[in-house]
Amino acid sequence: MGLAHFFFAPNPFERPLRDLQEDIQTQLSELDSGLDVVAVEQPGKEMLRIFIDHPAGVDLALCERVTRHLSHLRADYSLEVSSPGPKYSRASQSTEFEENP
Repeated sequence: MGLAHFFFAPNPFERPLRDLQEDIQTQLSELDSGLDVVAVEQPGKEMLRIFIDHPAGVDLALCERVTRHLSHLRADYSLEVSSPGPKYSRASQSTEFEENP
């Protein structure tokens, strides 16, 4: 019976990425309170892809500021900072939820 607990244990890799996203959000709020971390992906062991949004929009200059602000992460990860694009667009997500109740 003791082994059954292993089958229902949460994925040990999911929580650290969520924690990292929360930490990044806190750090970016210090840079600009309007910044929002929409998603963080880890496509490779040493790579982070960070999707950000801002009420004034996301341009290359903002992505560069965010990358510089998170420079301490570059010791462990290669960073990609990007706008949400169609993959994480809030408009497409809300439409998706409306179409599929």
